[in-house]
Amino acid sequence: MSTEPEHPATPGHPTTPTPPGSPARAGSPGRRGAIRTLLAGSAAAAVAGSAALGAAAAAQATPTGPTTTDPFALEQAPAGQVREYWIQAESFEHNPVPNGYDGMMGTRYTAGQTSFWAIGFRACTPGWGAPLPADTGPQGIGANSGIPGPVLRAQVGDTLVVHFRNNDAHYQWPHSMHPHGVRYDGDNDGGWLADQPDRPGTAVPFGGTYTYTWTALPSSVGTWPYHDHSVPQTIAPPAATSGAAPATPKQGMDMGSGGGVMEIGAELGLFGIIAVTDQHTPAVDREFVLFFHDAYQDDIPSLAQDVDMFNGGAFLDNTPLFTARRGDRVRWRIAALGKEFHVFHLHGHRWLRDGRYVDSELLGPSTSLTVEYTEDNPGSWIYHCHVTDHMMGGMVGRYHVS
Repeated sequence: MSTEPEHPATPGHPTTPTPPGSPARAGSPGRRGAIRTLLAGSAAAAVAGSAALGAAAAAQATPTGPTTTDPFALEQAPAGQVREYWIQAESFEHNPVPNGYDGMMGTRYTAGQTSFWAIGFRACTPGWGAPLPADTGPQGIGANSGIPGPVLRAQVGDTLVVHFRNNDAHYQWPHSMHPHGVRYDGDNDGGWLADQPDRPGTAVPFGGTYTYTWTALPSSVGTWPYHDHSVPQTIAPPAATSGAAPATPKQGMDMGSGGGVMEIGAELGLFGIIAVTDQHTPAVDREFVLFFHDAYQDDIPSLAQDVDMFNGGAFLDNTPLFTARRGDRVRWRIAALGKEFHVFHLHGHRWLRDGRYVDSELLGPSTSLTVEYTEDNPGSWIYHCHVTDHMMGGMVGRYHVS
């Protein structure tokens, strides 16, 4: 695996630490409901059934986590580097179906039926000077297009210092960043609670900044989501804000006092992936990031129906096109949030999981997969969620192997 050069102006490279928790420096409901009831009502069976589905991909085909089997053993992380990121939350008009066509079912859509005001995380130069260019290589931040947010990378022992700025000019809601899989203290959690509304870093106001500090331990190796976990909110119906200035919490929004949609910031696009590696993590030629993402008409009134997305896009040729060549070592980093169960399926391919080959993997809310294999099957393939409701809602994309 290549070693990253020291370069403080580039995200994820060594730089000077910042004290933890400090302010950042400037610079068709029935169909869906039936599936949800079935899955939620048999959660234990679903989890147990994940083994039959092939539970969790060749994720780290080479063991990469802690080697101890003692659940009470304290972890010892080696001293690592400080990796600094400057992340901004931005709101923007978003159409997940820009070609207006569902290439699997043959349905056509207008932009007015599928567009909404989204919010996404973007990585910037220090001081939030400018968005960083896309880097989709195995060590890169990804597309950095907002949905999903940039890939935050660390080696075991590293400290992630994440300077966050809330630039959500449309909704002007408070936002936060909550990580999974890494160690942090209460001031670096990012999870808002109504009975502790003033906890640092849980409701960064529009225009405000905050610095989070997280540490990668041996048990952190793998793929993890991060996301907005701030104050529940409600989007006013379009008629209530037609011709008005961008809505704010005082203009039809619920600031969490007994209502609102939990993690609506994440539903609108505020999420990304943390990738943690160690000395055992195999080097790859291709690394693909895929985020399962559901948006609901009940929560986002501008939508004509629920939309199921991969990386902010829905339906063939709007979702990411991934490419590889025969002989490439390939890694997929996959995650989901929300309230749905999903099944990742890749046509024409299998991978090892717990000593057996699988071609489908179960994902629940806030779970993730790491899938690894050597590419040996050229062709034009599709990947999709195998829950048919989600496939019909947009969760299908293309994978080309030459």
